[in-house]
Amino acid sequence: MGIFSELEKIAQSIPNYLNLSNCDPPVYGYVLEKSTQQKIDQLQISKFLGYPSWNGDEKLRQSLSQRIQKMCNVEILPDKIVMTYGVSEGFSLTFDALFHNNSGSVAIPDPSYIPLIVQAQRFSNIWFYTCGEELNWNPDLDQLVTSLEKYPETKALVIITPNSPTGAVYSEKILKELINIAGQYNLTIITDEIYDSLSFSKFVSPLEFAQEIPVIYLNGFSKVYRLPGYRLGYLGWYDPLEKYPNVWPYLKHLCKARLGVTSIAQEIAKIALQESQEAILNFVESIHKKSVFFTEQLQSIHGISVVPAQGGTYVFPKITYNIDDEMLSKYLLKTYKIYVTPGSAYGLAPAKNHLRFVTLESYEALFKGINALKKALQALGK
Repeated sequence: MGIFSELEKIAQSIPNYLNLSNCDPPVYGYVLEKSTQQKIDQLQISKFLGYPSWNGDEKLRQSLSQRIQKMCNVEILPDKIVMTYGVSEGFSLTFDALFHNNSGSVAIPDPSYIPLIVQAQRFSNIWFYTCGEELNWNPDLDQLVTSLEKYPETKALVIITPNSPTGAVYSEKILKELINIAGQYNLTIITDEIYDSLSFSKFVSPLEFAQEIPVIYLNGFSKVYRLPGYRLGYLGWYDPLEKYPNVWPYLKHLCKARLGVTSIAQEIAKIALQESQEAILNFVESIHKKSVFFTEQLQSIHGISVVPAQGGTYVFPKITYNIDDEMLSKYLLKTYKIYVTPGSAYGLAPAKNHLRFVTLESYEALFKGINALKKALQALGK
Protein backbone atom coordinates (compact mmCIF):
# COMPACT_ATOMS: atom_id res chain seq x y z
CA MET A 1 0.00 0.00 0.00
CA GLY A 2 3.03 2.30 0.45
CA ILE A 3 3.36 3.16 -3.23
CA PHE A 4 -0.25 4.40 -3.31
CA SER A 5 0.47 6.76 -0.43
CA GLU A 6 3.54 8.04 -2.27
CA LEU A 7 1.62 8.63 -5.49
CA GLU A 8 -1.22 10.35 -3.66
CA LYS A 9 1.25 12.64 -1.92
CA ILE A 10 2.83 13.57 -5.27
CA ALA A 11 -0.60 14.09 -6.85
CA GLN A 12 -1.61 16.57 -4.14
CA SER A 13 1.03 18.97 -5.42
CA ILE A 14 0.06 18.61 -9.09
CA PRO A 15 -3.01 20.52 -10.31
CA ASN A 16 -5.22 19.03 -13.02
CA TYR A 17 -3.45 15.70 -13.36
CA LEU A 18 -5.08 13.01 -15.50
CA ASN A 19 -6.11 10.02 -13.41
CA LEU A 20 -5.93 6.81 -15.45
CA SER A 21 -6.18 4.68 -12.33
CA ASN A 22 -9.68 5.59 -11.13
CA CYS A 23 -12.17 2.76 -11.73
CA ASP A 24 -15.27 4.74 -10.68
CA PRO A 25 -17.68 4.50 -13.69
CA PRO A 26 -19.92 7.51 -12.80
CA VAL A 27 -16.89 9.84 -12.86
CA TYR A 28 -16.69 9.22 -16.61
CA GLY A 29 -20.40 9.58 -17.33
CA TYR A 30 -21.29 5.91 -17.00
CA VAL A 31 -24.48 6.21 -14.98
CA LEU A 32 -27.79 4.39 -14.89
CA GLU A 33 -30.13 4.94 -17.82
CA LYS A 34 -32.35 8.01 -17.50
CA SER A 35 -35.62 6.19 -16.73
CA THR A 36 -33.96 4.18 -13.94
CA GLN A 37 -32.30 7.26 -12.49
CA GLN A 38 -35.63 9.10 -12.49
CA LYS A 39 -37.18 6.34 -10.38
CA ILE A 40 -34.32 6.69 -7.90
CA ASP A 41 -34.72 10.47 -7.80
CA GLN A 42 -38.40 10.03 -6.91
CA LEU A 43 -37.66 7.99 -3.79
CA GLN A 44 -38.83 9.57 -0.57
CA ILE A 45 -35.69 9.16 1.50
CA SER A 46 -37.52 9.78 4.77
CA LYS A 47 -39.21 6.38 4.36
CA PHE A 48 -35.93 4.63 5.02
CA LEU A 49 -34.78 6.04 8.33
CA GLY A 50 -35.19 2.89 10.41
CA TYR A 51 -32.66 0.16 11.07
CA PRO A 52 -32.44 -2.34 8.19
CA SER A 53 -32.58 -6.09 8.58
CA TRP A 54 -29.23 -7.71 9.43
CA ASN A 55 -29.18 -9.69 6.17
CA GLY A 56 -30.85 -7.14 3.89
CA ASP A 57 -34.16 -6.35 2.27
CA GLU A 58 -36.07 -9.55 1.54
CA LYS A 59 -37.25 -8.54 -1.94
CA LEU A 60 -33.74 -7.45 -2.86
CA ARG A 61 -32.30 -10.79 -1.77
CA GLN A 62 -34.99 -12.58 -3.78
CA SER A 63 -34.01 -10.59 -6.86
CA LEU A 64 -30.34 -11.34 -6.27
CA SER A 65 -31.09 -15.03 -5.91
CA GLN A 66 -32.77 -14.87 -9.31
CA ARG A 67 -29.79 -13.00 -10.77
CA ILE A 68 -27.35 -15.61 -9.46
CA GLN A 69 -29.52 -18.35 -10.98
CA LYS A 70 -29.43 -16.53 -14.32
CA MET A 71 -25.70 -15.76 -14.32
CA CYS A 72 -24.39 -18.96 -12.71
CA ASN A 73 -27.02 -21.64 -13.45
CA VAL A 74 -27.02 -22.48 -9.74
CA GLU A 75 -29.49 -21.56 -7.04
CA ILE A 76 -28.47 -19.77 -3.86
CA LEU A 77 -31.61 -19.23 -1.80
CA PRO A 78 -32.42 -15.74 -0.48
CA ASP A 79 -31.92 -16.92 3.10
CA LYS A 80 -28.30 -17.74 2.25
CA ILE A 81 -27.62 -14.24 0.87
CA VAL A 82 -26.55 -11.27 2.98
CA MET A 83 -26.02 -7.66 1.91
CA THR A 84 -22.58 -6.20 2.63
CA TYR A 85 -20.83 -2.85 2.57
CA GLY A 86 -19.28 -3.53 -0.82
CA VAL A 87 -17.32 -6.60 -1.80
CA SER A 88 -14.53 -5.34 0.45
CA GLU A 89 -16.61 -6.06 3.56
CA GLY A 90 -17.61 -9.32 1.92
CA PHE A 91 -13.94 -10.33 1.94
CA SER A 92 -13.64 -9.45 5.63
CA LEU A 93 -16.74 -11.44 6.56
CA THR A 94 -15.60 -14.36 4.42
CA PHE A 95 -12.15 -14.76 5.93
CA ASP A 96 -13.39 -14.18 9.46
CA ALA A 97 -16.06 -16.86 9.05
CA LEU A 98 -13.69 -19.40 7.50
CA PHE A 99 -10.72 -18.92 9.83
CA HIS A 100 -12.01 -17.48 13.12
CA ASN A 101 -11.69 -20.68 15.13
CA ASN A 102 -8.81 -22.46 13.45
CA SER A 103 -5.59 -21.84 11.58
CA GLY A 104 -5.13 -22.31 7.87
CA SER A 105 -4.11 -20.70 4.60
CA VAL A 106 -5.86 -19.24 1.61
CA ALA A 107 -4.57 -19.37 -1.98
CA ILE A 108 -4.85 -16.02 -3.77
CA PRO A 109 -4.25 -15.33 -7.47
CA ASP A 110 -1.13 -13.37 -8.39
CA PRO A 111 -1.69 -10.62 -9.59
CA SER A 112 -4.67 -9.83 -7.40
CA TYR A 113 -7.00 -7.23 -5.94
CA ILE A 114 -5.38 -5.29 -3.09
CA PRO A 115 -8.30 -5.11 -0.59
CA LEU A 116 -8.65 -8.88 -0.97
CA ILE A 117 -5.01 -9.37 0.03
CA VAL A 118 -5.28 -6.97 2.97
CA GLN A 119 -8.46 -8.58 4.35
CA ALA A 120 -7.15 -12.13 3.93
CA GLN A 121 -3.99 -11.27 5.87
CA ARG A 122 -6.08 -10.11 8.83
CA PHE A 123 -7.53 -13.58 9.46
CA SER A 124 -5.31 -16.20 7.82
CA ASN A 125 -2.01 -17.04 6.26
CA ILE A 126 -1.91 -16.37 2.54
CA TRP A 127 0.07 -17.59 -0.41
CA PHE A 128 -0.13 -16.76 -4.10
CA TYR A 129 -0.74 -18.99 -7.09
CA THR A 130 0.64 -17.65 -10.34
CA CYS A 131 -1.51 -16.38 -13.18
CA GLY A 132 1.04 -16.23 -15.97
CA GLU A 133 1.19 -13.60 -18.66
CA GLU A 134 2.44 -16.27 -21.06
CA LEU A 135 -0.83 -18.09 -20.25
CA ASN A 136 -2.87 -14.99 -21.12
CA TRP A 137 -3.10 -14.35 -17.37
CA ASN A 138 -4.79 -17.70 -16.73
CA PRO A 139 -3.79 -19.70 -13.63
CA ASP A 140 -0.70 -21.89 -13.79
CA LEU A 141 -2.46 -25.06 -12.68
CA ASP A 142 0.73 -27.09 -12.24
CA GLN A 143 2.18 -24.43 -9.94
CA LEU A 144 -1.10 -24.32 -8.02
CA VAL A 145 -1.03 -28.06 -7.37
CA THR A 146 2.65 -27.98 -6.39
CA SER A 147 1.94 -25.17 -3.93
CA LEU A 148 -1.03 -27.01 -2.44
CA GLU A 149 1.30 -29.92 -1.70
CA LYS A 150 3.65 -27.45 -0.03
CA TYR A 151 0.85 -25.81 1.99
CA PRO A 152 -1.37 -28.71 3.13
CA GLU A 153 -3.13 -26.45 5.67
CA THR A 154 -4.78 -24.51 2.79
CA LYS A 155 -8.54 -24.30 3.25
CA ALA A 156 -9.73 -21.90 0.57
CA LEU A 157 -9.04 -20.95 -3.05
CA VAL A 158 -9.87 -17.47 -4.35
CA ILE A 159 -10.99 -17.05 -7.97
CA ILE A 160 -11.49 -13.61 -9.56
CA THR A 161 -13.11 -13.63 -12.99
CA PRO A 162 -13.18 -11.27 -14.81
CA ASN A 163 -9.91 -10.54 -13.13
CA SER A 164 -8.65 -7.36 -11.53
CA PRO A 165 -6.09 -6.11 -12.52
CA THR A 166 -5.35 -8.24 -15.61
CA GLY A 167 -8.73 -8.31 -17.38
CA ALA A 168 -8.54 -12.09 -17.81
CA VAL A 169 -11.82 -14.01 -18.09
CA TYR A 170 -11.47 -17.70 -17.27
CA SER A 171 -12.85 -20.26 -19.69
CA GLU A 172 -15.13 -23.14 -18.79
CA LYS A 173 -12.16 -25.51 -19.16
CA ILE A 174 -9.97 -23.54 -16.73
CA LEU A 175 -12.78 -23.21 -14.21
CA LYS A 176 -13.57 -26.93 -14.28
CA GLU A 177 -9.91 -27.70 -13.64
CA LEU A 178 -9.81 -25.24 -10.73
CA ILE A 179 -12.95 -26.83 -9.28
CA ASN A 180 -11.47 -30.31 -9.67
CA ILE A 181 -8.35 -29.18 -7.81
CA ALA A 182 -10.50 -27.66 -5.07
CA GLY A 183 -12.31 -30.97 -4.74
CA GLN A 184 -9.09 -32.99 -4.55
CA TYR A 185 -7.68 -30.79 -1.79
CA ASN A 186 -10.93 -30.21 0.12
CA LEU A 187 -10.96 -26.45 -0.48
CA THR A 188 -13.74 -23.91 -0.21
CA ILE A 189 -14.02 -21.70 -3.30
CA ILE A 190 -14.24 -17.93 -2.83
CA THR A 191 -15.38 -16.38 -6.08
CA ASP A 192 -15.37 -12.61 -6.73
CA GLU A 193 -17.61 -11.86 -9.72
CA ILE A 194 -18.05 -8.09 -9.43
CA TYR A 195 -17.31 -7.70 -13.18
CA ASP A 196 -19.46 -10.62 -14.39
CA SER A 197 -21.54 -8.80 -17.03
CA LEU A 198 -18.52 -6.76 -18.09
CA SER A 199 -17.02 -9.74 -19.91
CA PHE A 200 -16.34 -9.05 -23.58
CA SER A 201 -17.28 -12.63 -24.45
CA LYS A 202 -19.32 -15.32 -22.69
CA PHE A 203 -19.03 -15.19 -18.92
CA VAL A 204 -18.92 -18.44 -16.96
CA SER A 205 -19.08 -18.62 -13.18
CA PRO A 206 -17.09 -21.13 -11.09
CA LEU A 207 -20.29 -21.65 -9.14
CA GLU A 208 -21.82 -23.38 -12.17
CA PHE A 209 -19.45 -26.34 -11.79
CA ALA A 210 -19.07 -26.44 -8.01
CA GLN A 211 -21.58 -29.26 -7.41
CA GLU A 212 -20.79 -30.46 -3.85
CA ILE A 213 -17.89 -28.05 -3.25
CA PRO A 214 -18.67 -25.17 -0.84
CA VAL A 215 -18.57 -21.71 -2.41
CA ILE A 216 -18.66 -18.20 -1.00
CA TYR A 217 -20.01 -16.01 -3.79
CA LEU A 218 -19.20 -12.28 -3.78
CA ASN A 219 -20.67 -9.57 -5.98
CA GLY A 220 -21.90 -5.99 -5.81
CA PHE A 221 -23.38 -2.92 -7.47
CA SER A 222 -20.33 -0.72 -8.05
CA LYS A 223 -19.34 -1.89 -11.54
CA VAL A 224 -22.11 -3.42 -13.66
CA TYR A 225 -24.76 -1.14 -12.11
CA ARG A 226 -22.39 1.85 -11.72
CA LEU A 227 -23.30 2.59 -8.09
CA PRO A 228 -19.94 2.61 -6.27
CA GLY A 229 -20.92 5.49 -3.99
CA TYR A 230 -23.57 3.43 -2.22
CA ARG A 231 -21.01 0.79 -1.13
CA LEU A 232 -23.38 -2.12 -1.64
CA GLY A 233 -22.31 -5.70 -2.16
CA TYR A 234 -23.69 -9.12 -1.41
CA LEU A 235 -22.44 -12.50 -0.25
CA GLY A 236 -23.97 -15.89 -0.99
CA TRP A 237 -23.22 -19.15 0.83
CA TYR A 238 -23.42 -22.38 -1.18
CA ASP A 239 -22.83 -25.66 0.65
CA PRO A 240 -25.33 -28.24 -0.59
CA LEU A 241 -23.86 -31.12 1.43
CA GLU A 242 -23.42 -28.98 4.55
CA LYS A 243 -19.73 -29.80 4.79
CA TYR A 244 -19.19 -26.73 6.94
CA PRO A 245 -22.32 -26.32 9.09
CA ASN A 246 -20.71 -23.66 11.29
CA VAL A 247 -19.77 -21.16 8.58
CA TRP A 248 -23.21 -19.70 7.83
CA PRO A 249 -24.28 -19.38 11.50
CA TYR A 250 -21.06 -17.49 12.23
CA LEU A 251 -21.57 -15.23 9.20
CA LYS A 252 -25.05 -14.48 10.53
CA HIS A 253 -23.56 -13.69 13.92
CA LEU A 254 -21.08 -11.24 12.38
CA CYS A 255 -23.78 -9.51 10.34
CA LYS A 256 -26.18 -9.24 13.24
CA ALA A 257 -23.41 -7.73 15.36
CA ARG A 258 -22.85 -4.93 12.84
CA LEU A 259 -26.60 -4.56 12.07
CA GLY A 260 -27.65 -4.14 8.44
CA VAL A 261 -26.34 -2.13 5.52
CA THR A 262 -27.87 1.22 4.58
CA SER A 263 -31.59 1.02 3.82
CA ILE A 264 -31.65 3.68 1.10
CA ALA A 265 -28.79 1.98 -0.75
CA GLN A 266 -30.75 -1.26 -0.80
CA GLU A 267 -33.85 0.49 -2.11
CA ILE A 268 -31.80 2.06 -4.89
CA ALA A 269 -30.30 -1.35 -5.68
CA LYS A 270 -33.77 -2.83 -6.19
CA ILE A 271 -34.44 -0.16 -8.80
CA ALA A 272 -31.03 -0.58 -10.44
CA LEU A 273 -31.66 -4.30 -10.95
CA GLN A 274 -34.59 -3.33 -13.18
CA GLU A 275 -32.37 -1.44 -15.62
CA SER A 276 -32.80 -2.62 -19.19
CA GLN A 277 -30.41 -5.17 -20.63
CA GLU A 278 -29.89 -2.79 -23.54
CA ALA A 279 -28.43 -0.15 -21.21
CA ILE A 280 -26.00 -2.63 -19.69
CA LEU A 281 -24.97 -3.94 -23.11
CA ASN A 282 -24.34 -0.38 -24.32
CA PHE A 283 -22.12 0.22 -21.29
CA VAL A 284 -20.17 -2.98 -21.93
CA GLU A 285 -19.80 -2.18 -25.64
CA SER A 286 -18.43 1.26 -24.82
CA ILE A 287 -15.78 0.03 -22.40
CA HIS A 288 -14.87 -2.82 -24.75
CA LYS A 289 -14.21 -0.38 -27.60
CA LYS A 290 -12.05 1.77 -25.35
CA SER A 291 -10.15 -1.27 -24.16
CA VAL A 292 -9.46 -2.36 -27.73
CA PHE A 293 -8.43 1.18 -28.73
CA PHE A 294 -6.06 1.54 -25.79
CA THR A 295 -4.56 -1.91 -26.32
CA GLU A 296 -3.90 -1.22 -30.01
CA GLN A 297 -2.17 2.02 -29.09
CA LEU A 298 -0.04 0.22 -26.50
CA GLN A 299 0.97 -2.42 -29.02
CA SER A 300 2.53 0.30 -31.20
CA ILE A 301 4.92 1.41 -28.44
CA HIS A 302 8.48 0.10 -28.30
CA GLY A 303 9.18 -1.19 -24.83
CA ILE A 304 5.62 -2.37 -24.18
CA SER A 305 3.87 -5.71 -24.62
CA VAL A 306 0.28 -6.35 -23.62
CA VAL A 307 -2.22 -9.18 -23.35
CA PRO A 308 -5.63 -7.80 -24.44
CA ALA A 309 -8.16 -7.67 -21.62
CA GLN A 310 -11.17 -9.96 -21.99
CA GLY A 311 -13.33 -8.07 -19.53
CA GLY A 312 -13.48 -5.41 -16.83
CA THR A 313 -12.07 -1.90 -17.05
CA TYR A 314 -8.33 -2.57 -16.87
CA VAL A 315 -5.39 -3.03 -19.22
CA PHE A 316 -2.18 -4.40 -17.71
CA PRO A 317 0.78 -3.84 -20.08
CA LYS A 318 4.32 -5.06 -19.45
CA ILE A 319 7.38 -2.78 -19.60
CA THR A 320 9.98 -4.70 -21.58
CA TYR A 321 12.69 -2.09 -21.02
CA ASN A 322 14.78 -2.23 -17.86
CA ILE A 323 12.65 0.31 -16.00
CA ASP A 324 11.24 -0.13 -12.52
CA ASP A 325 7.44 0.15 -12.64
CA GLU A 326 7.17 2.20 -9.44
CA MET A 327 9.77 4.63 -10.70
CA LEU A 328 7.98 4.90 -14.06
CA SER A 329 4.60 5.59 -12.43
CA LYS A 330 6.16 8.41 -10.35
CA TYR A 331 7.90 9.79 -13.45
CA LEU A 332 4.66 9.83 -15.44
CA LEU A 333 2.92 11.72 -12.66
CA LYS A 334 5.66 14.25 -11.98
CA THR A 335 6.63 14.91 -15.60
CA TYR A 336 3.41 14.43 -17.59
CA LYS A 337 0.67 14.69 -14.94
CA ILE A 338 -0.53 11.15 -15.71
CA TYR A 339 -1.58 9.06 -12.70
CA VAL A 340 -1.25 5.29 -13.19
CA THR A 341 -0.43 2.56 -10.69
CA PRO A 342 2.55 0.18 -10.85
CA GLY A 343 1.90 -3.50 -11.37
CA SER A 344 4.18 -4.54 -8.52
CA ALA A 345 1.57 -3.20 -6.10
CA TYR A 346 -0.80 -6.00 -7.18
CA GLY A 347 1.28 -9.06 -6.44
CA LEU A 348 4.66 -10.74 -6.57
CA ALA A 349 6.65 -11.87 -9.63
CA PRO A 350 4.07 -11.79 -12.48
CA ALA A 351 2.92 -8.24 -11.75
CA LYS A 352 6.35 -6.67 -11.53
CA ASN A 353 7.32 -4.34 -14.40
CA HIS A 354 3.71 -3.72 -15.36
CA LEU A 355 1.39 -0.72 -15.22
CA ARG A 356 -2.33 -0.84 -14.50
CA PHE A 357 -4.44 1.48 -16.65
CA VAL A 358 -8.17 2.05 -16.29
CA THR A 359 -9.78 2.60 -19.68
CA LEU A 360 -12.96 4.46 -18.72
CA GLU A 361 -11.71 7.93 -19.69
CA SER A 362 -12.46 9.68 -22.99
CA TYR A 363 -10.54 8.64 -26.11
CA GLU A 364 -8.76 11.98 -26.02
CA ALA A 365 -7.60 11.39 -22.46
CA LEU A 366 -6.54 7.81 -23.20
CA PHE A 367 -4.52 9.02 -26.18
CA LYS A 368 -2.89 11.64 -23.97
CA GLY A 369 -1.85 8.85 -21.61
CA ILE A 370 -0.42 6.85 -24.50
CA ASN A 371 1.67 9.80 -25.71
CA ALA A 372 2.99 10.41 -22.20
CA LEU A 373 3.98 6.76 -21.87
CA LYS A 374 5.79 6.88 -25.23
CA LYS A 375 7.76 9.96 -24.20
CA ALA A 376 8.58 8.49 -20.78
CA LEU A 377 9.92 5.27 -22.31
CA GLN A 378 11.95 7.23 -24.85
CA ALA A 379 13.49 9.23 -22.02
CA LEU A 380 14.10 6.32 -19.65
CA GLY A 381 14.27 3.25 -21.86
CA LYS A 382 17.39 1.19 -22.45
